[in-house]
Amino acid sequence: MTTKHTPGPWAVRYDYVVQAPSFDDGRLVPVAQPYGVNSDGTDLFANARLIAAAPELLEALEGLLAVSVDTTSDELLAMMAARASIAKAKGEQQ
Repeated sequence: MTTKHTPGPWAVRYDYVVQAPSFDDGRLVPVAQPYGVNSDGTDLFANARLIAAAPELLEALEGLLAVSVDTTSDELLAMMAARASIAKAKGEQQ
């Protein structure tokens, strides 16, 4: 499957900028700059984490849709990947 977005993994820089490896040399380049609505800025890092997790969330959820309804090891692995991606977005790395 090909994607139209910048491939992951994406990471959050110290200044909340979301970055990804460039196609040319693998150097990290900015892909997003989050903003927040809280006057104290406490939501900036949470927004950055959510944005950085987006490629993995998409892949994990697509994996869930691709497996059968039966409880199989493939289904369990896809569900675990989805949980891990959601944990990353929430800053609850496991």
